[in-house]
This record gives sequence, C-alpha cells and structure tokens, in this order.
Amino acid sequence: QALELTNGGTLAERLKRSAEKLVQEPQSGRELVVNIFERALARPPTGEELQLAADLVGSPVQKEGVEDLLWAMTMLPEFQLIY
Repeated sequence: QALELTNGGTLAERLKRSAEKLVQEPQSGRELVVNIFERALARPPTGEELQLAADLVGSPVQKEGVEDLLWAMTMLPEFQLIY
C-alpha cells in the first residue's frame, strides 16, 4: 500500500484527472487551496499552509501545481487517517 501511494500509476492518474477538473473551476489559487483543504482534511488551511499551497498552485492556477498539491495532500498522515 505504501508503494502504491508513493509511485502507483492508479493514484497518479486519478490525481492528474482531479487536477484537470479543479483547474477548470473558476476560482483563484487561494480559493482553490481552501476548497482542497476543506474537502481533503475537513478543515481550512493554516496561514502558512495557505501561503505555501497558493504559491505552489500559481496565479493563474496551473494544472501541474494543483497536481503537486494533491500529491502532497495525499501523503499527509492527517489525510491518510481520514480516508
């Protein structure tokens, strides 16, 4: 299971498709980050998390940055405990 999380093709493809969908939603990078945190962790991001994640997704929002954020979120123990 750990190998699937870190480099599995199934997860990679799902995160890629999710990033593509999220980029199509009309919202700023900060709004997108808040949305992802609330969906994935059931809480808003801290100030530091918001700043780092917003920088990662870019302005305007870039699919690659969103995909990287989704990868980072799925690797969090907090996410893995929820799901």
